[in-house]
Amino acid sequence: MPGTRLSETPACERLHEYLRAAQSRGRRAARRGTVSRQVPALAGIPATSFAMAVATVDGTEAQIGESTTGFSIQSISKLFALCALLRHDPRAWADVGWGPTDAGYGSVADLERNHWRPRNPFVNSGALVVTDRLLTHTGDAVEATVELLRTGDAVYSDAAVAGSEMAIDHRNSAIAHVLAEHGRLTNGIDRVLPQYFAQCAITASVRTVARAALFLADRSGDHSVLDAETVRRVNAVLLTSGMYGAAGDIAYRIGLPAKSGIGGGVLAVMPGRGTVCVWSPPLDGDGNSAGGVAAIEEFARLAGWSVF
Repeated sequence: MPGTRLSETPACERLHEYLRAAQSRGRRAARRGTVSRQVPALAGIPATSFAMAVATVDGTEAQIGESTTGFSIQSISKLFALCALLRHDPRAWADVGWGPTDAGYGSVADLERNHWRPRNPFVNSGALVVTDRLLTHTGDAVEATVELLRTGDAVYSDAAVAGSEMAIDHRNSAIAHVLAEHGRLTNGIDRVLPQYFAQCAITASVRTVARAALFLADRSGDHSVLDAETVRRVNAVLLTSGMYGAAGDIAYRIGLPAKSGIGGGVLAVMPGRGTVCVWSPPLDGDGNSAGGVAAIEEFARLAGWSVF
């Protein structure tokens, strides 16, 4: 379509139509959620904040709401840290596992039951091991993670958010000590924990996150970050474990590999088509964005996105 701007193409117009419907549903669902107080620095974020962005493998993009505003991506960073590690060490799965769990992302008992090997890279024990290994390979796990996210809008680790979380998060400190006790960390706890909290405190916009994750959707290799086999495995673990105990519900309702964060973000991947990211701070009972999950469910229904 020579001479036509991308924002005027029929494909983009359709995406905007889907986004408007998704935003409407997401905002309604968000009223039933509660902004997390788990990280004190994030407790005051307006519950009405909303942003959504779609990026497709053919280069089409569409956004709605505060799509260029940075938000704390929290556990969404675990996905990008994992991918950064797999670039250096494709065999890292041996250290973090790939199986689902219903024990919760902060369970120490589950770690014990699995003989001190984390179930997957998205529970906190697995994410700590990923950060540890990435630190060993790069010297700066945070920067290696940020590097994968640099696609336009500003991306940075918010020191105030990291400090706020580190000051009160005894659970992750305990998990790190247990991992170290059983020889699962290669660096000292005093190096791993600050890196982990700084990684979770990365700030990025939904537009940036959707763009950055395109390599997980692109089967042509044009956005290659990882080889095709590794991308397949990452998407599989996202589907079974990315939303923790709600993974089965998300697979049933939406049918897309997805990752959430307590900052209110949700990222979903449609292999072969594209990515969608939502930010809506109020969380549901599973700790996922109430508005984000509802918005992605509506978007996926309208766009026909599902791996099933």
